[in-house]
Amino acid sequence: MEHIEQIVVALGAPEGEASLIGYAALLARLTGAVEIRFVHVAPAASQSSILRERMRRHVTEVVGEMGPTAECDVLHGDVTDRLLEYVTEFQADLVLVGSQRHVLGARLAMVAPCAVAVIPDGWPARLTHLLVAVDFSPSATATLDWATRIASGDPAVRCTAVHVMTPESTDLFADGESEEEQMHTMRRTISAAPNHGVEVTARLLSVERAAHVGLGHSLSPAAAIQGSDVAHTILAAAKLAGADAIALSTRGRTRSASILLGSVAEKVIERATVPVLVWKDGTNLGLVSILLGRATRPVGISVN
Repeated sequence: MEHIEQIVVALGAPEGEASLIGYAALLARLTGAVEIRFVHVAPAASQSSILRERMRRHVTEVVGEMGPTAECDVLHGDVTDRLLEYVTEFQADLVLVGSQRHVLGARLAMVAPCAVAVIPDGWPARLTHLLVAVDFSPSATATLDWATRIASGDPAVRCTAVHVMTPESTDLFADGESEEEQMHTMRRTISAAPNHGVEVTARLLSVERAAHVGLGHSLSPAAAIQGSDVAHTILAAAKLAGADAIALSTRGRTRSASILLGSVAEKVIERATVPVLVWKDGTNLGLVSILLGRATRPVGISVN
């Protein structure tokens, strides 16, 4: 599992979103990131140099002089397309957005070639208890690896891994597998993942019905409803445990599980009141590069 070295922070305005800036600084400290790039996508008629200087002053006011190299840039064009192009060009390991733009965060979680973090407005720069949602897939092992690497930056951070049992989705685990057998499988999954010295507590959860399942979702009704229920269960578990961040992946054990987990990630991002960290394995990088017409890493975006 690669380190988080390059972080991109998508600011909705040159000044504001102080909590997003502060949380980016926290994650940089925990992960040992070497560079943070603060980016704002502005209207075409705006003066980039003026906006960039305002961003620099604001970032310094919020977090002071940061340890990692901090750069600011102003882009123009479609927000999602320009951000995708930017994180691809600079080979970002993590991109942060504010929760007021959760639609953007959800879309990036599905298509970005790197991990995505969605931070609620006004959320303090702290991490004490990270809840990691897993199934029994290789992606779950990689997500635990990634999440515990982040948590290892501070010995006070605790981790809890949770799996939501969904009898309707039998392709997530063996037919007829008992709760005890699932717990054994979960512990095996946890033990297979590098924990970077972080103790991980395992929990199995029974799915809870959400009050407004499947509304406004583009996936099939069954996947949308079940995905909404699983998301609701994860969010309820995080609240009950006092977790102040949730980590999960968008990929699962099978193709149908992947669809389900994509729905879960989208719903968790939409409804969470704590930061959501979405691990990505980077397999979208080639696709994004092709979509953007960039087969190789280009140069030409100045952040000076």
